[in-house]
Amino acid sequence: MSIFSRHLGFQRVIFDCDSTLVTVEGIDELARLKGQTEHIAELTRLAMDGKIPLEQVYAERLELLRPTRAELLEVGRIYRRSLVPQAAEVVTALQAAGVEVYIVSGGLKAAVLDLAEFLNIPAGRVHAVSVELDQLSGIWWEYARHQYAGNPEERYFAFAPTPLAESTGKAAVVRALAGEKRAMMVGDGSTDLAAKEAVRLFVGFGGVESRPAVREGADVFLSSPGLAAILPLALSPHGVEKLPPSLLPVFEAGLQEIRAGSILFQNQPFYERVARAHLRLAADSPQIFAE
Repeated sequence: MSIFSRHLGFQRVIFDCDSTLVTVEGIDELARLKGQTEHIAELTRLAMDGKIPLEQVYAERLELLRPTRAELLEVGRIYRRSLVPQAAEVVTALQAAGVEVYIVSGGLKAAVLDLAEFLNIPAGRVHAVSVELDQLSGIWWEYARHQYAGNPEERYFAFAPTPLAESTGKAAVVRALAGEKRAMMVGDGSTDLAAKEAVRLFVGFGGVESRPAVREGADVFLSSPGLAAILPLALSPHGVEKLPPSLLPVFEAGLQEIRAGSILFQNQPFYERVARAHLRLAADSPQIFAE
């Protein structure tokens, strides 16, 4: 039997955050705030391309940057301003169709939670890296000023041990979330690709950064700058019927990307399933597949 469910339509869609839901890398934005952009960005690129282990650079980057609570919250605000085209609409449409949406990220949880709140994704469906802050940083004794929002000057002390800070760690987290559900993973980096075997379908996203290893290894690869194509890939016809009229143009935009050949299908049976469900095409309809 194929790894794909005999039913088109996914029950859970799990998104990476940086360079997938948003056009930036949170750690690089922290580096920009700290004036250390070039060195940190190079470490991030090497890790996301799979050229060095993520665990080799994760602690090093945080020790160099030592972000404050205020800076972590600023990254969350940057995330909100940096959404990938159609990201908000796609998340809303998936949830309207009854699909559970999750974020699994190697990013810093305070910032990722801020983005999730903006996208109406429940906090319990967000998995990212928690950090410990030194509560004695800054003018800590003026606690009355900080009793509701926390001391903005609290500074990074350590990050909690998590597989999300490791090159292959997402696989374990995603596998636990997917369980027996029909789950799709969407991501741009090698750490996301490592979770491919934990889900029914891995969708590589190259709209921000197109990484050759992800393009070659993904079941489906999106090269367009937006996420609209996720909807026809993820939803059954019954799911589409649940969409409010305001979101149907995003679904149609995704179909148009498939018709235009902007989506690279590495698996012909899955393409045929999508085509029959949404494009009303015969199984032998012309389509360019990966070589």
